[in-house]
Amino acid sequence: MIHRLAICAVLLAAATAAAGAEVRQVPFWPDAVPAAIRARVDGVAALETVRELGRFHRVHGSPGYFAAAELVKKKLLAAGLSDASIERLPADGKARYAHFPSYYGWDAASASLEEVSARGAVIETFPGSPVALADYSQDADVTAELVAAGAGADAAAYAGKDVKGKIVLADGPLAEVHRAACEERGAAGFLSDFPNQTTAWSGEDKDLVRWGHLSPYQLRNRFAFMISKRQAETLRARLAAGERIVLRARVAAKMVPASLDVVTATIPGSDPAGREVILTAHLCHESAGANDNASGSAAIFEVARALESAIAAGTLPKPRLTIRFAWFPEIAGSQAWLVRHPEIVKRLVAGIHMDMVGGLLATTHGTFHLSRTAETLPSAANAIARAWFDHVVAASARYAERGGDAYAGLVWPPGARESFLGDVRALEMGSDHEVFEEASFAVPMVYFHDWPDVTVHTNKDQPENLDATKLGRVAYLGAGIAWTLAALPDAEAPKLLVAVGVEAGERVLRARESADAAVAQAAQVDAGLRAIRSVPALWKVPPADVRSEEDRLRRLAPETEPAAPARAPQDTRVPVRNAEIRGPLDVYYFSFLTDSGIDRSKAPALEEREGGEVLAYEAFNLVDGRRSVSDIRDALTGLYVPVSLADVAGYLDVLAKAGAIHFGR
Repeated sequence: MIHRLAICAVLLAAATAAAGAEVRQVPFWPDAVPAAIRARVDGVAALETVRELGRFHRVHGSPGYFAAAELVKKKLLAAGLSDASIERLPADGKARYAHFPSYYGWDAASASLEEVSARGAVIETFPGSPVALADYSQDADVTAELVAAGAGADAAAYAGKDVKGKIVLADGPLAEVHRAACEERGAAGFLSDFPNQTTAWSGEDKDLVRWGHLSPYQLRNRFAFMISKRQAETLRARLAAGERIVLRARVAAKMVPASLDVVTATIPGSDPAGREVILTAHLCHESAGANDNASGSAAIFEVARALESAIAAGTLPKPRLTIRFAWFPEIAGSQAWLVRHPEIVKRLVAGIHMDMVGGLLATTHGTFHLSRTAETLPSAANAIARAWFDHVVAASARYAERGGDAYAGLVWPPGARESFLGDVRALEMGSDHEVFEEASFAVPMVYFHDWPDVTVHTNKDQPENLDATKLGRVAYLGAGIAWTLAALPDAEAPKLLVAVGVEAGERVLRARESADAAVAQAAQVDAGLRAIRSVPALWKVPPADVRSEEDRLRRLAPETEPAAPARAPQDTRVPVRNAEIRGPLDVYYFSFLTDSGIDRSKAPALEEREGGEVLAYEAFNLVDGRRSVSDIRDALTGLYVPVSLADVAGYLDVLAKAGAIHFGR
């Protein structure tokens, strides 16, 4: 009860601060602004862009990716973004982007797999089935017997089996199977039904063919064909019955020096300091790769086209901050681009990343999630994103439940009419935003993504599984957030300040429920104050208003806590980062820890626990040469969930062993 009353008090204070203001769809914008954005966003056009991109097999450093990049550039120029360009960053096995060594590109022309024994038949062809050939497979013309080897990733799988010169059938991680079967035992190549995704629906569709990858660093790669679970089961049953199966595998493909191509364009702003807001999506992935990630690529293009069109028509003014749009090869491209452009990094104030944003619930089983910025990067972007998200949810629900004006309900016929189903949640990993939010770059990013998606990384990730209405809503949501960050007038900023303060207050109050309440409240007050101060960093707001929000936040945490014995033991060591590491420790196919000789099969306890990937990422973000190990433990406990000092110290000790950090004092 006290908790609920305290939240009500915060909300009442916010309402009082905004007294006299009209009821608005988005609190800090007159309704004319959302209307101007809505008039220009086209969900149907976004779905057509997905179809265009889906025609290309967009593997990093491949001709299909290059063609997709050229298409995006062409569309941007046609939409009026006159500085649209493609930057080609070397991917040649030699170039390094901080600690990340570039890998090679891949040029694949054709491949076929057929049985030449008793039941002779074509099993797979590439590019007829784009996912049939694993990425980074290379030239082959092999006729050989098939041997089943279970997972095929270690020595035990090959006990009593001679696979030299043969083709192996295995379902383990591809690079590990290649090492064990081909590099160590001389197999000619292998077939794989590796299940690279786990959801509540795993295994139900036995005709899914997974997209697979060999190592882009291994120039001795042979080949791997991807087959469905049904095909693999049939082959295993025949082999188990004693049947001899002979296959012919033909591959015309090779690993080649190439580039990581980054498409960028801007809507210029008037800010003398040249500050920027950025919207990003990864352009790569298999064909069609519709939801992952032609959808995000199409959605940020639709934001660019809509805002540029509204500005040209005079329904929106020129923004104050420049709005930048960027399409990358996933994670590796972001890493390379950010390392190469420190001058742009300094200008980036916040951003939005979109990765999988258009899936139909009935087909993909995925719902929309808006992840907040990293807790180590508190930002007004979170309150802005929440306000626009709530507006989209309310408008869509009102229409779905009551009917009436489909346009006002953010529906794009022939798209769906359901309510917008989604949530706002804490930081989640798995895409380019984690590069931007790494402490070396420290760009706060909200992250749009659908999850789960039973079609992701398979032959069934097709445009037919996407929805024009959902794409339109996501583009509208992204445009609204970006436009607020870039163009909100100073006169409206006090309303945003109140929204940031309310959100910070709610988080402080919830911290009272933590198992370590004192630590949690202290961390949330600190984060809330930083979020509040991000408003005057971008807008001119009365200093008295800022102080008022800060004081209100401080009052929500008890001024004194009962005396408690100091936590024992304390770890006063202060970790210091290796300056050569900029960006996440893991960059797509590359793991800094593995490369440094750390046995990843014995992961530190912090990584192994639930949510450990985020905790480990944020632990590294918190290494700033000032915080002690105990301070980092307290920050993680307060911002996320209670963690033990031993787990945090153990993880940092592993980073020190790998050379990512050292201990100062």
